[in-house]
Amino acid sequence: MVDNIKIEDLNRFNELGTLINPNFTKLFNLENILNSTYDYIIGYYDNNDLIAFLHITKSYETIDIVNIVTDSKYRNKGIASVLIDHLLTMFNDTKTIMLEVNEHNNPAINLYKKHNFVEMYRRKKYYGNDDALIMKRDV
Repeated sequence: MVDNIKIEDLNRFNELGTLINPNFTKLFNLENILNSTYDYIIGYYDNNDLIAFLHITKSYETIDIVNIVTDSKYRNKGIASVLIDHLLTMFNDTKTIMLEVNEHNNPAINLYKKHNFVEMYRRKKYYGNDDALIMKRDV
């Protein structure tokens, strides 16, 4: 089930976040995100347990995907696709969705390509020795 994340999900949110960045809890404060005018987080729940989330920032008609993560036990089951599909129905004024991803994160790149994102350019050495791919989808 897809629903908005609540402050009660804080511990699980941080636990999942550290799967994508060991410094996640220093970089992202759930309470600040929930109180933001521009940030949104939707979660995917299995029996009330948060198993995935999608964090976006919306500015006018552009959405930036900030984070998307699925618990490793639930990967390759289409959950991230469900979150992206849900995102597309949330905002009817959206014209563009942007994101950046490590050039070696093939599962994420394949997910984005499946959802019609295309590479626009690269940020050289953005992730240490790895480039960041800047991807875009027009809606």
